[in-house]
Amino acid sequence: MRLTRKSPCSLFITLFLVSRLSIAQSAPSAVQLYSNTEAGLEQMMGDMLALQKQGDATALSPYLKSLVLPDADRWFTSEFGDARCSEKELGPNDCLGPRMALAYRPLAKVLPASFSLTLSDLLHEGLISFEATNYTQECPGPIRIVADRKLVGGLTTTPYLSSVLSGLVQRHEPTYVLWAYSETKETTLPFFVYSEGAFRYLGMLHPASDTALREDAVSKESEPEPKAHYLTEDQLEMSKVLNDPSLVQYTVVLHVVAGSDGKPKEVTYVRGPEARREAAIKKAKKSHFDVPPLLRSMHASSVSFCVNEQ
Repeated sequence: MRLTRKSPCSLFITLFLVSRLSIAQSAPSAVQLYSNTEAGLEQMMGDMLALQKQGDATALSPYLKSLVLPDADRWFTSEFGDARCSEKELGPNDCLGPRMALAYRPLAKVLPASFSLTLSDLLHEGLISFEATNYTQECPGPIRIVADRKLVGGLTTTPYLSSVLSGLVQRHEPTYVLWAYSETKETTLPFFVYSEGAFRYLGMLHPASDTALREDAVSKESEPEPKAHYLTEDQLEMSKVLNDPSLVQYTVVLHVVAGSDGKPKEVTYVRGPEARREAAIKKAKKSHFDVPPLLRSMHASSVSFCVNEQ
């Protein structure tokens, strides 16, 4: 039998590749992979909060950096467009992508520091339970907690949730709001998206002004460095934050389209126990809904409601 001998060069290459493969298999990823779901975002926040509590800045740092949206200019343009950027005077919704990207720039610079500051504040306030909600879904809202109307109302004021302006909504891409709560207090962290395999934090952005966009195009001066700041919305005290689990179990969420007279024209099932679905729809069809005076004065032909039926 003839034995073949490997040359020193080939032996070195073999050992090098085996070594590299072994390192790749044994070295953990700096940031854990999370699913693009409500549960995935909740898990990530729990892991980050644990690292913050332990004071492990080295392990937490990659998580904080990963929250910054990569290539923000391209992303915002793809989601909100760059139509009519060449116009001399921009309308409210013209050139929206570049204007949103410009508004995001100062946040991106301080996001790791701001998010670390926010985690410390959540720990200090005892807001260590989380519920993530996808706000591009129909009739969104937290289930495990009672959402304060003030916090809910503020979420509707950005282009993220506009069916006309937002590619996120048009393509049904998840756009998350994170609720942080205790038994007596709640707050929100809006908005997160999932891009390039990770959750990215956008904040409650409004597009930069026409003037700011034009000044940015011609100005070469460096902007003053922004300061880190808390990212949560108002922290509100409530007598009842936690939802009764038995109540949630029997709640059906419906989308109702009512006429200007308040009578239902269309009732659609959104979520909830299937066994109670038909009874809830039948009850909603017999209900009368209060149309806001402003819409009545505008002679709106129909109004949408999200209804919880028990």
